[in-house]
Amino acid sequence: MPIPVPKRPSGFTLGHSNGSVTIDVFVDIQCPHSKKAWPVICQLADHYKGEAVSVTVHLLTLSNHRQAWDMSLGLFAVAATEAQVFFDFASYLYARQEQFYNGPFEHKTHNDLRQLVADFAADHAGVERNWLLKRMADNDVYIDARTPIRYAATKAVWATPTFFINNADDVPITFESTVDDWVKTIDALLE
Repeated sequence: MPIPVPKRPSGFTLGHSNGSVTIDVFVDIQCPHSKKAWPVICQLADHYKGEAVSVTVHLLTLSNHRQAWDMSLGLFAVAATEAQVFFDFASYLYARQEQFYNGPFEHKTHNDLRQLVADFAADHAGVERNWLLKRMADNDVYIDARTPIRYAATKAVWATPTFFINNADDVPITFESTVDDWVKTIDALLE
């Protein structure tokens, strides 16, 4: 089955849209390794602000993270097309990941999860709860949330976090890399 053409490309990008260095990051909002890498990704985007570097984040849902899909729908509903809103709300959610991780959420319902997403959106962004719940059920939000998953499949991404620099996947970066590790790698490409 062919992948339908989305209304917009996958991901949320901070930085220079036509930069000479492009960084693609595939994360899952419930992945503990993605959570560890997230602050570094944000610092990296800030470090290269105004330079010829872009950081694009593609939000996936891994099969063993059952709460990630609804968290992703909430994130896409709140962010719409605004990259900075996406980065800010993702940071907020990562800081609260233990509240929706598999163990602590084992005996809770799908409705409990949707209510938690609404609580998070209301607390973080002042979003009206009923509006968010309706927006999460909107087909456009569904398409936006599945687009990065389908895009990841075209790049053979099956785990998170996964990093590409200038479309190369054999990069010396892992979820444990520091900002200094990233800067060393990227600065060498900018010379």
